[in-house]
Amino acid sequence: MTITATSELTDAWARWHAAREAELATDHGWLSIIAFHWLPDTPTTLDALPGRWSADGTVATLTATAADGFTTPGQSLAVDETITASVPEAGSLTWVWHGERLIELVLRGGRYAIRVRDPRGPERAAFRGIPAFDIDPSWIRPGQFTPFGEPRVIAVDTARSDLRQQITAVGTVDVTLPDGPHTLVATAGQQGRLNVSFTDRTSGVHTAPWRVVSTSIPTETGFLVVDFNRAVNLPFAFTEFGTCPAPVPQNALPVEITAGELAPVRVTP
Repeated sequence: MTITATSELTDAWARWHAAREAELATDHGWLSIIAFHWLPDTPTTLDALPGRWSADGTVATLTATAADGFTTPGQSLAVDETITASVPEAGSLTWVWHGERLIELVLRGGRYAIRVRDPRGPERAAFRGIPAFDIDPSWIRPGQFTPFGEPRVIAVDTARSDLRQQITAVGTVDVTLPDGPHTLVATAGQQGRLNVSFTDRTSGVHTAPWRVVSTSIPTETGFLVVDFNRAVNLPFAFTEFGTCPAPVPQNALPVEITAGELAPVRVTP
């Protein structure tokens, strides 16, 4: 399959890229995260936050008074009691607000934590867009999806040294790159697409330590397209408080993927 560069192709990429940058830079997007705290077993104060926080593995707990300044989402009622909340593994919840700051509850590796999102955070204030390789039609590659009989749960490293997580692989994607054919492990994406997380020889040099690319929706026969021009950085590339799962070892590519997003310019490297 040979695709030539056209204004239609580059214009479509430019619109997609602009929308991605705009979403990233929203008031409480990934650039706004300023803190991450594992919740302790016993009620404890956390840096720069009032109240007392804890988790017992089943629920997370916050005890606060009205003077602490927390409000509930939507209803904006002052928190003047002990409240609890829970989320599924790998899930997140807008738990409470503290002024402009959003306190997000997450469950990672069976442990509860909170992330603090502040629209005045330094990464958001300094954001000037995401650098990327020039669009190259040769990196739009045909592929073949082979589903597993049953999804497979695989333990992987993450962006945090103190956390391992499990991903659910749904099958493999066979794709031919300049150095030859590769079989990559895929997870389910949005609207029927697949996600392929990968490393390559640009990783940690010109690009983030790893990136992810979404495929087209596989046909009934499993045919799909992998457009590496749309390979993107995961949240951990923009914030030190990300918990993103790393690729499985099988998805380490011994070739330079000179397409997609480059490593972002960070305030805090």
